[in-house]
Amino acid sequence: MNTENLRSFLEVAAHGSFTIAAHRLNLAQSTVSARIRGLEEQLGRKLFVRDSDGVTLTPAGRQFLPHASTITRTWEQSRQDIAVPDGYETLLRLTAPAYLWDSITSPWISWMRAKRPNVALRLEGSFPDLAIEQMAEGLLDICILHLPKPHPGIVYETLAVDQVVLVQHAAQVGAWTENYILMDWGLEFRVEHDRAFAGRVKPAISAGLVFIGLQHVLSQRAAAYLPLSAVSAHIERGELRRVGDAPAFQRPIYLAYPENPASSDALDIALTGLRTLARNLSNDQAFAESDRAFSMAGAAAS
Repeated sequence: MNTENLRSFLEVAAHGSFTIAAHRLNLAQSTVSARIRGLEEQLGRKLFVRDSDGVTLTPAGRQFLPHASTITRTWEQSRQDIAVPDGYETLLRLTAPAYLWDSITSPWISWMRAKRPNVALRLEGSFPDLAIEQMAEGLLDICILHLPKPHPGIVYETLAVDQVVLVQHAAQVGAWTENYILMDWGLEFRVEHDRAFAGRVKPAISAGLVFIGLQHVLSQRAAAYLPLSAVSAHIERGELRRVGDAPAFQRPIYLAYPENPASSDALDIALTGLRTLARNLSNDQAFAESDRAFSMAGAAAS
């Protein structure tokens, strides 16, 4: 469907006049009329009726109006999303969980600026399912996520393994089970979780985003299973503490990218940077775990 036809339709509908629409679009009135006729032929419905007061929408035109507006906005957003800024050779678009900003996303930006300064970067925020659909449509280049959704033409690889640990607010009163938010880490986690806490935990609240879970724990003095990389700074500041006898779980972080990218060289450099940074993240977590185990062993010995 021609978006210029849709734009003409929206202008006529907004002003009730072919003349005003033509003036606003800087077109001849006959061109606007031809566009509307073309749109009506495509849809098989009359969209406007002319009367003494000007031009009004038919019932079909009124029904089509919100769709035309949505299609036009989506098209304009898509054009902006894939546009390469002046002075750059290509554009790479990445989406990643917000909690990985300090450990992966921000260092990756520095990596790309040093390795490929002629590549523009666009950082997106979206839900994983939507991100994969955008990638399949060519509107996204890289996605970091926890729960992969198989899709033709999309490659998945394990980027890192995140430690998911049980933390509670330092000022939480009573048992952590009394104010607990269940994070959705997938079916495997739920099975392991239920096996570890059979009958002990009956959460009334659940969440699918780390940011939401962390903010709930901090604001409501609650407890949750959250990535160690997301809570370590809060633990160091004394805002949160780990529940000592609770098991830690391993959750893979996946890297998704197109099987046949538009700019393979730039994507290869970007993926290399992410893999390097993810190895550093895994090493840091391993060190933190060994240091904690050493501290606990020392405390037990004393």
